[in-house]
Amino acid sequence: MTNLLKADFKRVFKDKMLLVVGILAVVFSVITPVLYALLFSGMDDSLVELGLLVNAKGMFFDSFVPGNNLGLIAPVLLAIVLWKDFGQGTVRNKLVSGYSRTSIVLSMYTVCLTVLFVVMLLHALLSLGIGRLFFPYQGYPFTWADFGYFMASLGLELLVYLFMAALVCWLCAVSKNVGLVIVGYVAILMGLTMVASILQICELALSVDEGHKTALKIIEFLNGINVFNSSMMIGKGTTYEAKDLLYHIIPPAVGTAALLGHGLLKFNRKDLK
Repeated sequence: MTNLLKADFKRVFKDKMLLVVGILAVVFSVITPVLYALLFSGMDDSLVELGLLVNAKGMFFDSFVPGNNLGLIAPVLLAIVLWKDFGQGTVRNKLVSGYSRTSIVLSMYTVCLTVLFVVMLLHALLSLGIGRLFFPYQGYPFTWADFGYFMASLGLELLVYLFMAALVCWLCAVSKNVGLVIVGYVAILMGLTMVASILQICELALSVDEGHKTALKIIEFLNGINVFNSSMMIGKGTTYEAKDLLYHIIPPAVGTAALLGHGLLKFNRKDLK
């Protein structure tokens, strides 16, 4: 397994697509804070200093959002790199070398998760650093409680990317070509994001009348288990309630296990021609 991981990491790092991801990460890290700075440059400085409009903390955690800029592009480009194992016959060579199908999928998942999260973390840190040139970290003094919240939020972001990496690997394992992998990923992401938006509109409409408490609870639950929706709430406050933590932890954990389990099942039955 160790040799398999080394070979997979080496292949990904040698692929020029990873360089493209790195360039895009730098570009987005620079563009977003600069655009915000230009946008708010003509407004009252006191509002900006208080963090009522924008701050570096928000930029950091927004960098992880799956539907934002690099969060949408990086998994797609990485999926193209991973699919080359299937398109170029590398998987067959691994099987001939004595590696099991399960170890091949788990190695692919480990590489996908590691590369994806490290790229997103570096992108977020760079956004934070450049954002601090123009804005405060937050609208109030930073304390140890804020540091604890920051680390907890970073752990929750890792759970989101455990799920996203599992989704990418699942699509690679069950799809017949890389086009289906790309379309499938974008369709799932956009579809779940759209569903969340529609439910939020319904929630606003129903909240006007106090007679829809059951419907509102159902909508809250559906949006809570939607990983692509709940991930947008990470890092946007000062603390997490127990209910929030359950929504942030259980759905991505269960989704990761389900996707990896089904992916392994399908790949073990897949006919590699």
